Amino acid sequence: MTLEISLLILMGGFAILFVLGVPLAVALLIPSVALILIDPALSMVVVAMRIYSGIDSFVLLAIPGFMFSAFVMNRIGMTEDIVAISDLLVGRIRGGLGHVNVVSSMLMGGVSGSSTADVAGEGAIIIPVMVEKGYDKGFTAAITAASSTIGNIIPPSILMVIYGATANVSVGALFIAGYIPGILVGLEQLAITYYYAVKNNIGGQPRGWAEGERKRTLIRGLAPFSVMVVIIGGIVFGVVTSTEAAALAAVWVVVLDLFVYRKLSWKIIQEVTLETSLLTAVVMFCVGTATLFGWLMAYYQVIDVTEKVIGYFTYDPHAFLIVVMVLFLILGTFMDPAPAMMIFVPVLVPLAQKLGIHPLHLGIIVVMTMDIGKITPPYGISLLMACSIAKIPLMESMKWTMVFFTAFVILTLAIVFWPDLALFLPRLLVPQFMGG
Repeated sequence: MTLEISLLILMGGFAILFVLGVPLAVALLIPSVALILIDPALSMVVVAMRIYSGIDSFVLLAIPGFMFSAFVMNRIGMTEDIVAISDLLVGRIRGGLGHVNVVSSMLMGGVSGSSTADVAGEGAIIIPVMVEKGYDKGFTAAITAASSTIGNIIPPSILMVIYGATANVSVGALFIAGYIPGILVGLEQLAITYYYAVKNNIGGQPRGWAEGERKRTLIRGLAPFSVMVVIIGGIVFGVVTSTEAAALAAVWVVVLDLFVYRKLSWKIIQEVTLETSLLTAVVMFCVGTATLFGWLMAYYQVIDVTEKVIGYFTYDPHAFLIVVMVLFLILGTFMDPAPAMMIFVPVLVPLAQKLGIHPLHLGIIVVMTMDIGKITPPYGISLLMACSIAKIPLMESMKWTMVFFTAFVILTLAIVFWPDLALFLPRLLVPQFMGG
């Protein structure tokens, strides 16, 4: 079968189904199966083999562990503790509730690895309070959605797990590489929030702390902090792998409930387990079908053509990374990160290595750029959730969303030109994972 026909069936079929609103995994699967049925050289056995090979990964087992942890934290009230300690730290600063929103997301990102969990948990608590205190609903939804993206940069990160599995690089090193970029995103958003507060004359919202309440808040704040210590400490000191750290975190949050929160019941555990299973199945189905789709692209040499096109325009490392940014900005606007990364990362990693770009550097750029897709319509799931909680139409939040979008892109460009922003910590803490 010719390259042109295979490309038409694969890419044309996917584009048509996607525009028609067919679920992403199905939109990847149908043209793949159609192409296999048409080509007598292939057998339908390929479908099962390739989908299974895509999800048969020890690294990807970290995803349900981190999801389970995030859902349990929302159920037992750990999210409220994160908001409370953030209030204690930054609540008195000009625009205090906006700062609480950002800092809560930074702390939540350090224990959940999911921007969706951040919006659903922390956003549901703080959005109504911000609106009540006079913050514009559009700004409130925008800052909640934008700050939630930090959950995919500050470790642990589900997107980093997927990239690590696809690019065959250390997820632990990726986690550590995400700290400085994640903190910089948070500082950037704090600065924008301060500007908004000054412009709109919104002061700090000092809270009346009862006697002993500060101390209790600090002590309870140790619980979510301990989850970060378990995950990152275990990886840095070589006690656990990233996958084992996810399982350990899931067990640890249950132990914290037994001794601190005491809110879990068998019914809640069953509900959380079911929710985790369903979402994990969705992610794995996307990963499996994307693996099949990517294999067919390689089989019919579509990927070879893609490599030549990208390589033709990107003989310079910086130019290459900017092209990667543009590619994933476009993909993130329309696609879920998992299939986008599974299809294109195997193409990009060899090209990056030829140009002397470290896979971890490429990984941070890919994760951050795909992360921006969480706040860009039409896919923008974090923005959609935040607007739903704030009870406003999507367009009402777009003015400030574009401000955060622009700041995010500028910071990602800074990491393109100064790779040490991403590579300094892993070189310092886990040099054994950095390769030659």
